[in-house]
Amino acid sequence: MSGAIVGRALTGALVVALSGFALTGCSGGETPSPGPSSVVGVSGGSGPTTALNVYERQRADGVGALLDSLSAALLRGDTATVAALLDDSASPGFRTRIMTVASNLARTAPGPRGRSLRPRLLSLRLAPTEEAERLLPEAVQSRLDAQGSSDSWLAPVDVHHALGGASTPGADEPEIVQSYPLVVARYGDSWKLVGDATLVAETPPATQLWELPGLAATDVATAGGTSVIASYRGTDTEVARVRRLLPGAIAAVTAFWGGEWPQRAVVVATGSDDEFAALAAGGGVGTAAATVFDRIDTRNQVVIGQRVILTPAARDLPEPALGVVLRHELTHVAARLRTSTAAPMWLTEGVPEYVGRKGTYTRIPDAAPDLAEAVRSSGAPAGPPADADFLAGGAQAQLAYQSAWSMAAYVAQRFGEDRLKNLYLGVAATADRGRADAAVQAALGITRTRLVADWRSWLTEQVR
Repeated sequence: MSGAIVGRALTGALVVALSGFALTGCSGGETPSPGPSSVVGVSGGSGPTTALNVYERQRADGVGALLDSLSAALLRGDTATVAALLDDSASPGFRTRIMTVASNLARTAPGPRGRSLRPRLLSLRLAPTEEAERLLPEAVQSRLDAQGSSDSWLAPVDVHHALGGASTPGADEPEIVQSYPLVVARYGDSWKLVGDATLVAETPPATQLWELPGLAATDVATAGGTSVIASYRGTDTEVARVRRLLPGAIAAVTAFWGGEWPQRAVVVATGSDDEFAALAAGGGVGTAAATVFDRIDTRNQVVIGQRVILTPAARDLPEPALGVVLRHELTHVAARLRTSTAAPMWLTEGVPEYVGRKGTYTRIPDAAPDLAEAVRSSGAPAGPPADADFLAGGAQAQLAYQSAWSMAAYVAQRFGEDRLKNLYLGVAATADRGRADAAVQAALGITRTRLVADWRSWLTEQVR
């Protein structure tokens, strides 16, 4: 379907270097996409809760029945029924997106990359709304009139979906709800699907897994249960490598963070830049991975819809470097609940870099060549990198990631990993500079100023 069935927030897709290679892009603190709270339910259309006149009730009932039929047909992969529900004037792009969902869910025989990825819930329903009805563009309305349509409507639709159940037991997750307006047209007593909100110049929500062709999934046992590797065409090699690496990557993150996270994940291998851009909301150019999520349920303390998305560039990484990427991204997954949206990136990227790179290099010039060269030529940085440095891309972002890694590595070497984690928990929990400075003192027993000075001295000595 156009854009995504469910929108989600993107961790800032940034560049991080491992020995000068751009590996991954993600930020520990970001704002989840706004949306309604998750509502556990089953498939089925439901009308607005406000009082309706007879005409509105008939319209809501008719469109609700259309959405019921579409939901059931999509979930069982009934491509013939889905095609019959599409209006003759539906654009090729909209038609292709709808049919792609049905085709992905129709496949049952396992292939080289595994089985089909079937959700436990995929349901389109009319949503309550107080907004005034919007008129369709004249060109769209004229075409429907010429076809004999007696009514048309930009219907307020929500799409509900969730992984889990018998298909993906390891990824069992709460229901995700996303606004997804649809243009529908009436012919006699039946209704047809015409298009999505792009027909009225609205931006569609972010793309979901089922909307891209060739989706498959395979499972791998990890410490917290079954993890899922979703993939697209041309990713057989990446899937095999992720299957080998993922259990160890999750164990490595748990060794640092502890067991208070799910210890399983949904990892997605994309086969093209367009697929990655669609799933990562257009971000992550020049990176190897990004982590996205729908929202954080603070009441139940759970992150909903979290995915690690690998770019096609991941296929060019040696297997040890891909392991770094996975450990880095999974550290974000583990830390998400404990990370403020305004936490400083020198910490929220530095700690995942430390966990990702642990055991790969012992010398700063090898682990952080750009940083080492900068120290030789200009001296140690005056302080930790600013958030803007991570967002700049290219050499500036690589230097920022390497500097952040070096700060985390210094703290771990001098104070130990437990206190590095405590530093993360204290500083990443607040956007207030004063409280963050107090958290440094509490975790390490020194001031932030002293921490920076000691890190600069250590860095200079390491490079020398």
